[in-house]
Amino acid sequence: MALCAALPTGAQQLVQERVHKRTAPTEAPRISFAGKQSAPHLFRSTAAGITADFSCQSAGSEVTMWEEDFDDGTEGWTLVNAEGISWQLMQYVNSKTPERAFSTYDSDDVQSLYIEGPYSYAERGIATATSPQLDVPANAMLKGYVGFSQNMDDFCRLHIAVSTDAFATSELLWNSADENGEKPWRWHEFSVSLEKYAGQQVQIRFTYTSGKDDFFNSGGYFGDFAIDGLKLTGVSTIEQVAVNTGEEIAFADMSTGNPTAWQWSFPGGTPATSTEQNPRVYYTRDGLYDVTLTVSNAEGSDTKTRTAFVKVTGTAPTAHILPPATFRFSETRLPMVAPLVGVQYQDNSTGYPTSWEWTFDGVSPEPYTQVTSTEENPVVAYNFLHQHSVGLHVANEHGESDDAVDVSVEYSGLITNFEPGDQATTFDLEGYGTFPGTNSMGITAYAEKFSKPSRPILVFGAYVYFVTASAVDLLDQIADVGVHLYTSENGLPGKKLDSTWWRVFELDTPSGNTMIGTAFEFNPKVIDDEFFIVVDGIPEKNDSVDVSFAMARFRDHGNTAYMYKDKEWIDVSTYFPAGANHTSYMIMPSIIHSVMSPIPTDREPLVVGKEAGTVEYPFFSIYGYETPVQSDADWCRVVGKPNGLTLDTLLISYDRLPDGIEERVATLTLNDSISTYDIKVTQSVNGVSAVEQVVAPQVTLYPTVFDQEVTVEFPEGAQTVIVSDESGRTMYRRELDKTERQAVIDASAWATGTYFVRVVREHEATVVKGIKR
Repeated sequence: MALCAALPTGAQQLVQERVHKRTAPTEAPRISFAGKQSAPHLFRSTAAGITADFSCQSAGSEVTMWEEDFDDGTEGWTLVNAEGISWQLMQYVNSKTPERAFSTYDSDDVQSLYIEGPYSYAERGIATATSPQLDVPANAMLKGYVGFSQNMDDFCRLHIAVSTDAFATSELLWNSADENGEKPWRWHEFSVSLEKYAGQQVQIRFTYTSGKDDFFNSGGYFGDFAIDGLKLTGVSTIEQVAVNTGEEIAFADMSTGNPTAWQWSFPGGTPATSTEQNPRVYYTRDGLYDVTLTVSNAEGSDTKTRTAFVKVTGTAPTAHILPPATFRFSETRLPMVAPLVGVQYQDNSTGYPTSWEWTFDGVSPEPYTQVTSTEENPVVAYNFLHQHSVGLHVANEHGESDDAVDVSVEYSGLITNFEPGDQATTFDLEGYGTFPGTNSMGITAYAEKFSKPSRPILVFGAYVYFVTASAVDLLDQIADVGVHLYTSENGLPGKKLDSTWWRVFELDTPSGNTMIGTAFEFNPKVIDDEFFIVVDGIPEKNDSVDVSFAMARFRDHGNTAYMYKDKEWIDVSTYFPAGANHTSYMIMPSIIHSVMSPIPTDREPLVVGKEAGTVEYPFFSIYGYETPVQSDADWCRVVGKPNGLTLDTLLISYDRLPDGIEERVATLTLNDSISTYDIKVTQSVNGVSAVEQVVAPQVTLYPTVFDQEVTVEFPEGAQTVIVSDESGRTMYRRELDKTERQAVIDASAWATGTYFVRVVREHEATVVKGIKR
């Protein structure tokens, strides 16, 4: 089953193909006067009950109010054990587990608080370790380290909570399940805010508890945790903080007098202002920056400015190009972008460059000519199809860097997230089944994420490459395996747009070493944002069923694969062991870009004179256009009918400009059912049409089907004749005298095929097609 029809092979192939068929008042308070104060403040209000001051969270401003490393025991702590699960003091490290040594963080370390669960699920339990009462300062942070393996998350977790009432009520501060990064056992540093508890006494509790797979919260088992390096910190005032560009600064309000409102100013920062009490800000350029805080309450206001409080130092940039779309054309595995229409590249460099130099192949109407740009995020339109290179040079005062990528410029095709060099495989779950496929781990669906396209697309369906599809039991044989098109919401599958199913016995599997995609056809849907293809319905593992489909061999970057487990979507790279744990599923949607453009693509705006008339407007649309063409003015319209070809000549008719009116503008909106394109028509008393009127002489080619030579006739004033083949290669070029009206071209050495003759005049270019037999 095929999901898409044959389409043009060259961006210059503009007239040969048929359009794609459609199938997607209050009394003032009395205030006592405390007298003049000697401390200087800027912009001090007449009310003296409030004083502005601030600092920030940094190594230089940190003041330790309490700390605990358990080297002297657990005095003051309340340890509650479970049967078979006990808190211990130990240094659990040997030659085989050097990663467990806390001496990396504290060279004088003696021991840590440690707990380990039993190996049996039946012996699971909950245990707690509760701190003594702690006095919380302003701008307090609780910091420390917890050692554990994220691979044990299914079996046990550690929670950190805070309470002001002996845990009659509490707030969860930290959960081991929320940690990211490498999954094997390692020390995880944590830092959580206790700002809201300033001035209160609290207790901190560590709880060894149930893992992800325990829905009844009956307790944890199997995994272990170590705790060390705990401290409760506050903030002192400092004169300056030094940071790198992009490094976030956590500002800390240290005002007195109980302010109720805050107004911060961060010239040069992001954000530049804030009304939060303790905002976070970063800077992108080197320099010294002032910070101002104004605080207020019912008694008045006060302002504090620290001059050159922030010292920012930059770094050399590292160039990185973000293509208009990151999904890839299946034939080249290069990022796929649309031709002829504007697509935007993004500078994704680090280090905050201040200058950009882009180079683009395939954009200029002239073959083998580079186009350059100094914009940060340029928009370009490709005039030629297939593989083209993009280069980026970035620089700032600290250095420079280069990046380059190749892209595939295509109207349509199958798309994938497989990268060049990726190998198709499946992953053995060691007795629990196959990934992605039949399993006993509660994984019930799989989702592949595709980026926002460079232009709106129509999705016709998707091919899924199954590796195995065998079943003995009838119910497994007739199980419906579904493939669904989903929107993206917060980076996860959102709303289902369409679905289709095949039964297990109907799935295509490899012939020898060659995989065959199973086609899942949709009612065509318009997509102009990130989207997902979801696979579900694969039978649960038993001794007589084996259904799986291909994925890319695990790599260390670029994950696009998700799985549905325990009623939530999970990024695959966060589940499997650290290192090479990123992948993509071998799922290939069939798409076509919405491509609508005047020809040539750089045609000047359409301006006509005051008298009534009709002009020709060459227009390309890979998917045709709907009629009637919408107009927002009754004096301007498109007349005639579509010719059914990808390249059409619109006849735009307009009435006479009424006397007394200097100029008017109409908008014609073409719709290909995927997106729209607006043509602005300006009628002016001084207007001269930028396109030829119907009565103007035309470019002709005879014979249109030729063997040895072909003659091109053109209006007076033609400047250049260029002939290109379907790949965009120039076969003939000649600069013309203004008096010439024809050119005879020797085509005897040309290969059989379609050729495009482009005649360039001052304000336009006309393209006609001929065929060499």
